[in-house]
Amino acid sequence: PLGFFGMVHVLEGTSVSLALLAADQIQKPLQLPDAAFSYLRSHGTLDQEHTAHFELLMDQIEDPKDQADIVHAARAFYRLYGDVFRSLPLPQTEPARSAATA
Repeated sequence: PLGFFGMVHVLEGTSVSLALLAADQIQKPLQLPDAAFSYLRSHGTLDQEHTAHFELLMDQIEDPKDQADIVHAARAFYRLYGDVFRSLPLPQTEPARSAATA
């Protein structure tokens, strides 16, 4: 059950600029409404006290198995979070025209 904190770490540990940038980068190419990103944007604006509180809680986890479960879950969620970005369509760019064809 403590593996849940791995997911919390990924969400709470996402910096303000990354979370807000992520929301914009995902929303634009998929043309989704603002409401689809309220969760991600809310995590981008969390205050630092929230993250500090989480750190204090994690400092109390002393069992190596529990710590390993948290780290395992965090790695899985980081991979899933990265998969969101890897699945986005790349922007289409026009091939550069040579001077001879311009």
